[in-house]
Formats: sequence, C-alpha cells, structure tokens
Amino acid sequence: MDESTFRVGGLPLPQALLQAIRDGRWRPPQDLETIENVFGDEPDGPQFYDLPTIVRQNKSFRRMSPEDAYDDGAEGVGIVPGSAVLIGDLGADMPIALDYRLSLDNPRVLYLAQSGWTEVAESFDALAGLLRIYA
Repeated sequence: MDESTFRVGGLPLPQALLQAIRDGRWRPPQDLETIENVFGDEPDGPQFYDLPTIVRQNKSFRRMSPEDAYDDGAEGVGIVPGSAVLIGDLGADMPIALDYRLSLDNPRVLYLAQSGWTEVAESFDALAGLLRIYA
C-alpha cells in the first residue's frame, strides 16, 4: 500500500497525519488534560486511529446520511459523511473527523461534542501542534 497517496472514500489523508502514523506519534497524549483543553471535553478512553482502523471506522460512517450522521449543534457546523474522514475518538460517540468541505488539500478538524459538531482546529497540522504530537 502506497501511503503517500492514501485515500479514504476518495479523500486524501493529510501527509502530516500519514507521517505521524508512520512515526508512531499519532496517539493520545499521556497528559489527558491536554486533550481536555484542545477538545473542551473530558476524554473517556481516547483512541487516535492507525490506517487499518481509519478504514474500518469509516466504512459504516460513510454510508450514513447527513441527517443520521449527528446533529449540527449550537455552532451549526454539522458534518457530511461523504466529505469527512474519522481519524479518532475521545470515547464512545465522541468522534474526531477531518472535514473536507472547505478544502480538499487542508481539511479542518471537527469533534462531536455534547452540543454537536464543533471545529477544534483549522487543519491537521494545527491540531497536531495543539496536541504537541511533534514534540
């Protein structure tokens, strides 16, 4: 499998995510307070997915209709499963997704909070910086 052009449902995963997975850096920080500060929620068994898990988790997610995918929330962000890729979760029903609707090259990062989908970072690179996975 050529990971340099790895796609899920036709959507290219960011190179920074692929590199972090390859290097073993795409994993939840040991300091759960960092996760709580970034996502605004207390994690409950957070998982940052490897490539096989990304593929598996997105099979059923991508078949959902936007109406079934989860509610728009207070910010009205919403999500369209055909234009998003799940890359992790903070626990059950707490997914983290790349949202490609604004940019195919630089998707923003959304999280399903209690209030609905919310933007947590303008890009994967920004999320990685907030989580300090490059440190």
